[in-house]
Amino acid sequence: MHRVKLRDRAAAVMDVLPDDGHEEVLAVIDAVAEAPEARSNRAVAFGVSSWVTCSVAGDVVEVLDNGRAARPDGVWA
Repeated sequence: MHRVKLRDRAAAVMDVLPDDGHEEVLAVIDAVAEAPEARSNRAVAFGVSSWVTCSVAGDVVEVLDNGRAARPDGVWA
C-alpha cells in the first residue's frame, strides 16, 4: 500500500475530471508506485488518455501534476 500526496495543481485537475478519468489517473499512479524504475527523482507515466508526473520515495507517491486529454470539442476523451 502506498500513500499518495497530491500537490495543489494535481488536486485541482482531479476536481474537474469525470469519474472514469479519476479511475484512469489512479490506475496510472498505482502502476508508477509499483514500478521499481520509478524510484527516481521524477517519473512520468501515461495511460490511454491520461498522464501523471510524480516522484516516488519509499511508500509515498507525490503527484506533482496530472491530466487527461480532451477532444477538440472540449469533451473529455
